[in-house]
Amino acid sequence: MMRRTMLLLLLILTQAAYANVAVDELNALLTPKATAQKQDPEIKDLSDNYYFVFIYRATCPHCHNFAPILNDFSETFHIKVRAYSLDNAPLDGFEASPLTPDLFQTFYVGGGYKPTVPALFLVNRHTLEAYAVLFGEASPYQLARRIHELKQHIEEKFHD
Repeated sequence: MMRRTMLLLLLILTQAAYANVAVDELNALLTPKATAQKQDPEIKDLSDNYYFVFIYRATCPHCHNFAPILNDFSETFHIKVRAYSLDNAPLDGFEASPLTPDLFQTFYVGGGYKPTVPALFLVNRHTLEAYAVLFGEASPYQLARRIHELKQHIEEKFHD
């Protein structure tokens, strides 16, 4: 009888120990981890010091293809976008602001670029200097790569 009681007690204690481990593991999975992700310095510099100027035409299929890519990129990396329309019509994810003659002069004529859409420029918030990122649509990878290359060029320009 004593042996049976000991085995029963041992079985109950063993089960309780396993149950606590399982509950602990379950709680660990359900509790969101509060680990702070370290932000890349290049991304932080972009979000703090730059914004995008996106020039589009609402009837342009390439603009429609590129708009969600730019929207996702800007939301992911917290980079503001100022969108300007050539035809004063909105594009999904962007409000319609007309491209004024002054802006056209600044972005296209001043840079020596043909008026192509979609067009994306990176503008320094402090100096208002604009850099052409791309003309036409691009994949997320192409956009990220082009911005990285442009940032390297800007850094080299100011560190020479």
